[in-house]
Amino acid sequence: MKKPLPVAPPSAEALARVRQIAERQLSAQELDAYVLAPMSEAERQEILDSVSWFTRRYPTAGERLAAARLAYKRWAKGMP
Repeated sequence: MKKPLPVAPPSAEALARVRQIAERQLSAQELDAYVLAPMSEAERQEILDSVSWFTRRYPTAGERLAAARLAYKRWAKGMP
């Protein structure tokens, strides 16, 4: 397995921008507009292709869970 590349911590500006986005309060109208917007055919196909690949690559529930745990472990290792 390849060793992951080191991850530089994000800048203070990037953290501030992410925090601003994450803590933003949506109005009911904004939420409805987002949730009720129709999915494009390209977006739908991308989702179906991803699910198809993942279920072929990890055919059992146990394999899928193991893959998710490994992905989380890799992600957590790279966090500051």
